[in-house]
Amino acid sequence: MDGPGSALVRRDPGHRSPKLIPRIIHQLWKTEEVPAQWARCVESVKRYHPGWEYRLWTDGMMDDYVRSEYPDLYPVYSGFTRHIMRVDVFRYVLLYGIGGLYCDLDFEFLRPYDYADAQMVLSLERDEAYGDPHSGIANFFMASMPKHPFWVDVLDDVKSHPPVSEVFGDIPFITGPGLISRIYFDNQQRYEGVVLTPQPTFSPRRVRGRSERKIYLNSGMTYGFHHGWGTWKERWSRAYIGSKIKSQFAKWFGTSR
Repeated sequence: MDGPGSALVRRDPGHRSPKLIPRIIHQLWKTEEVPAQWARCVESVKRYHPGWEYRLWTDGMMDDYVRSEYPDLYPVYSGFTRHIMRVDVFRYVLLYGIGGLYCDLDFEFLRPYDYADAQMVLSLERDEAYGDPHSGIANFFMASMPKHPFWVDVLDDVKSHPPVSEVFGDIPFITGPGLISRIYFDNQQRYEGVVLTPQPTFSPRRVRGRSERKIYLNSGMTYGFHHGWGTWKERWSRAYIGSKIKSQFAKWFGTSR
């Protein structure tokens, strides 16, 4: 078994797998109107994959899909305390139920995706082989055939241990990269047909300006990069700070009036 820093973890031996990843690209946003700041990224997705079906899922479509297709999961899904938790889990639901390629709206492609013989592709965003203290799997880029056993394990874990978050820092660990990293590394010997890409493939540490873009493009290793704008973090931070200010003012002045 190759280590977590290796691009090839496990594949079906000897022949091209018949269980190919569908040529469908999934992205998520609140509405059908994607903010202009992500236009270049979305354009790169479509430009480099002209033969792929493109699906943009809105919040309403996400809720309808889980409620109708996975009613046993829906009570947990709808009960999440933070919307980003639903966004995280819906990615896994999509890849289990439909398959294809998922990437965040702020993921920009530099070249076409071409792991045609894989059953699933996961990407390291932290990689021991590149100096990180431990390896961790990203959830901003994932691709899979439908019904891969990995997603069965992920969704079973969500259903049997419903995640609850009260603080900002919990989310990456309970529904985000921490969840899928834990499930994968605890059970990786059971998963066939998986390509685990090293950190520079989809998560180079920084890309600033045309010169660095050209370096990554010419390397032949990097397919794209995640800008990591994280608007959900910004929205939550503003709301959290606002609630804290209100709470503090209530403590100061509420009982004296």
